[in-house]
Amino acid sequence: MIMYKMLVTDLDGTLLDDDKKIPEINIQSIKRLHQDFGIIPVIATARPLEVARYIAKQGGKEFEGYIIATNGAILMDLQKEECLINQSLSPEQIQALINVCKENGLEYECMTTKCEVADASYSYRRVIDPMYDNMGLPFNYQEDLESYMMSLEDSIPLFAVNGTEEELDEAYSKLSQISGLQISGRCTRTTPGVDEQGKIETICYHDIMQEGVTKAMAIETLANHLGIEKREIIAIGDGGNDIEMLQEAGLKIAMKNASDELKKVANIVTVKDNNHGGVGIVLNELHKVLERRQDEAEKRRKRLENLEGIEPGD
Repeated sequence: MIMYKMLVTDLDGTLLDDDKKIPEINIQSIKRLHQDFGIIPVIATARPLEVARYIAKQGGKEFEGYIIATNGAILMDLQKEECLINQSLSPEQIQALINVCKENGLEYECMTTKCEVADASYSYRRVIDPMYDNMGLPFNYQEDLESYMMSLEDSIPLFAVNGTEEELDEAYSKLSQISGLQISGRCTRTTPGVDEQGKIETICYHDIMQEGVTKAMAIETLANHLGIEKREIIAIGDGGNDIEMLQEAGLKIAMKNASDELKKVANIVTVKDNNHGGVGIVLNELHKVLERRQDEAEKRRKRLENLEGIEPGD
């Protein structure tokens, strides 16, 4: 009988609603799994470390154990304030990525450990990200993003290339030719973009990290650190950068609002989306299943105890 020991959840489009807050049903369902079955909740996100830390605090002490940030480039033990993984892109890789983006007219941005940094000239493509409003921080736009990135003292663990599906398809082969990179599956922004005429458009992106850096790699590292087997892991996500993460888990859950590619690798698809407590609803159902398993195991144990007390011939 499998008893799960770790729950790994994505943030945007999964644990968070579109206002970038955790629905109460999600918080309570995760707390119950932790309190009743010892299941450790872990945030795994493309967001910067400090943003993930902020969300963990909103969730309560159960969430303040481990964080996987910037798609696995950072794995942080919050209790010990110790980085178990810390991998960043090299200046040469960053410059090569910028060159491809400039040649192809693509928007790009980066993640530091503290925040997301974007090009001010593409600000028309964004609606306000509620995450930074919730944190009381302005979004970090830069007029000369290239100079900013190349002179930045903080490391850059993640570089993102943004555009329409057509724009990304045209540039993908050139991005793939840069050595030593890990390029995520194509994701769609949970906050829509607008074109220069103010029309809403779908903006997609690829997250780019050091080769080998994925959420799955970080999960494997953490599981080995904690002595947890793959089959004892639950993973929940919605985007292309969650595919490997779900493949690293025993129980694979895709959100109702997830990409078709992610749904194909999932065992379960939630009945509700991220705005209607999809995570909490499915985890409450899981709690019922685990309770039944626990009751059945206890009944078997008692039957065995009774059998041990029976002498031959009784």
